Amino acid sequence: MPVTRETCKACWAPSAVGFNVPDEIWRAVRPEGLAGDVLCLACFTRLADEQLIVWDEQIEFHPVSLATHLGIREPGHARLARG
Repeated sequence: MPVTRETCKACWAPSAVGFNVPDEIWRAVRPEGLAGDVLCLACFTRLADEQLIVWDEQIEFHPVSLATHLGIREPGHARLARG
């Protein structure tokens, strides 16, 4: 089973922590010509900080474990499935 996650379009790393910010902050931070609408938290904060944009007061975090991403909902399920 291939392991997939959203991939940051700035650094191409998989993103384990999703987040939301208001549209006006997102538009101000996201670089022109970005190949999609996904930035990892590290790239987003770096880009925002480089522009001195206040982002920390309105951000919502949505961490997602790989098991949850793959649809495994029972604690210990993956460990039990392997034997």
